[in-house]
Amino acid sequence: MITGRFFTAANIVSIIRVPLAVAACFSLWNGHSGYTLLFVILAILSDAVDGKLARVTGTVSDWGKILDPLADKIALALFAVTMLLMNLLPLWLFVVLAARDLLIVIGGLLFYRKKKPPSSNIWGKLATMFLSFYMLRQAVFLQFQFPRADWFLQTDGLGLLSMALVVLSFATYVHAAISQRGISLEA
Repeated sequence: MITGRFFTAANIVSIIRVPLAVAACFSLWNGHSGYTLLFVILAILSDAVDGKLARVTGTVSDWGKILDPLADKIALALFAVTMLLMNLLPLWLFVVLAARDLLIVIGGLLFYRKKKPPSSNIWGKLATMFLSFYMLRQAVFLQFQFPRADWFLQTDGLGLLSMALVVLSFATYVHAAISQRGISLEA
């Protein structure tokens, strides 16, 4: 059962992240790097603000625990699809990101039907932050045709670090889900 108020300042800040992502995608597609940069930075800031705002105003809720990561996933997915269509993102990176998010959504539906939603953890937040910076760098700098630092799997150190954090955040999600359900992995 989801508890708490839906319409809080923090939840609205989370929800606003999606239209900001749409605006960033539109700007990127139309070659407006300055606007792309502005909309992506505002989306990243909204992600940094929503949780703090909920704690300060005493409006931390189950809705917020769902809306914040859901807004992250929708915003990143929209931007990633746009970048993929523009050849600014390697296909393998998109597949890893999409698979992780799809598995988390399926896991959430299977594991947490009767339990309260889990709070996000540091690894998920770091993965989202580094992935956002990587995608922003790819979108803004590659659009201007700055030199690209390809050296492994069509990406560079920031791309590889982002993907490592995505995989680590997924592993911690699976571990938390298994622990919460009381499933033992020992033989």
